[in-house]
Amino acid sequence: MLRNEQYKDDMIYITHLTRNVLSLLGAWPLYNRRRSAGERVWKYLSVLVSYVLLYFVLIPGGLFWVIEKRTRVRVQTFPMLLYCFMASSKYTNLIFREKSIRRCLKHIEDDWRIVSNADARDMMIESAKIGRRLVTLCAVFMYGSGLSFRSILPFAKGKIVTAQNITIKPLPCPAYFFLFDIQVSPAYEIVFAMQLLSGVVTYSITTGLCGLAAVFVMHACGQLKILVNLMRNLVEEQWQGKQEVDRKLAKVVEHQIRIRSFLHLVESTLQQACLIELMGCTLIVCLLGYFIIMEWENSNSIAMCSYFTSFTSMMINMFMFCYTGEQLTVQAEKVARTSCVLEWYRLPNKEARGIVLVIIMSNIPTKITAGKIMDLSFKTYGDIVKTAVTYFNMLLNVTD
Repeated sequence: MLRNEQYKDDMIYITHLTRNVLSLLGAWPLYNRRRSAGERVWKYLSVLVSYVLLYFVLIPGGLFWVIEKRTRVRVQTFPMLLYCFMASSKYTNLIFREKSIRRCLKHIEDDWRIVSNADARDMMIESAKIGRRLVTLCAVFMYGSGLSFRSILPFAKGKIVTAQNITIKPLPCPAYFFLFDIQVSPAYEIVFAMQLLSGVVTYSITTGLCGLAAVFVMHACGQLKILVNLMRNLVEEQWQGKQEVDRKLAKVVEHQIRIRSFLHLVESTLQQACLIELMGCTLIVCLLGYFIIMEWENSNSIAMCSYFTSFTSMMINMFMFCYTGEQLTVQAEKVARTSCVLEWYRLPNKEARGIVLVIIMSNIPTKITAGKIMDLSFKTYGDIVKTAVTYFNMLLNVTD
């Protein structure tokens, strides 16, 4: 008999927004059943459309960047190209890591299914709510800032009239096409709409990645809270005898091993995508800060606000990744402290020896890294901010 009969509803609750976003991209794996033929067709079609929209901006934008001779225009174009490249790299990583993501989701479903009591389920729901809030906040800022950047900023620039009295209508993303003139109708409207849709795909990829990280890491935090309770219950005076102590100790060890295996799987699944996100956003943030100062000098308030919104969105997005990693570290430290203050002398002599291994395992650092290069933590976020400011000052000095 299932211990938690509502585990399917719980899974729907904790993955709601992330599942919807990644399903539109064809990157959400089905972990509890096989896809039907229609679902497989929809998945491959979604992946194809997503790649077409991504490269519809990346390739013409790259051609524009190569052909353009003005340094200032190339610098302004670079963040858009870099972010598109980041999005395509993260999307490819999500597609090729589908099996690993499915294993992570299956592991989470099993944890919800075998949850032992209502208190443990409440702890898991409490952590899951934090993950839902993080994903919602990420979606609001990414879609809000990104779509305003691609829809408002072109109109803020206005139409450009060249020396030959030719009117050029700006696009959300600079592009160069060999085959046709994008300034005539309906080509201009079609390209404009395609670039907007490409923006939706780009920001959906970032939101989906942030959602996976939040769901996985906050679930691990909930499991660590349960582990703390199991440790405390182990040394309670209510134990009836040796067999009960052995049973409780086995449950603690099994739960601890299960958490560590899950975190190892999560890190191997998301570490490359997280590294791309943090390193790319660091460079983009310093460029956006430079653009804000330039638009301030030009008194272009609309463009400045659009750049500032994107700047804020990037900073919040990086903060969310570091926040989830920090929460995991904090909860792991609570487990370590709990293991060190356990009243082991209440246990029988032989059973008390088993606590030593639990203490050793509990004091091994538990962290999530980005590409095994940097930890996801508040310290890393501070280092990112300092690095972005350093790059920004260097760019400002070079251009002056």
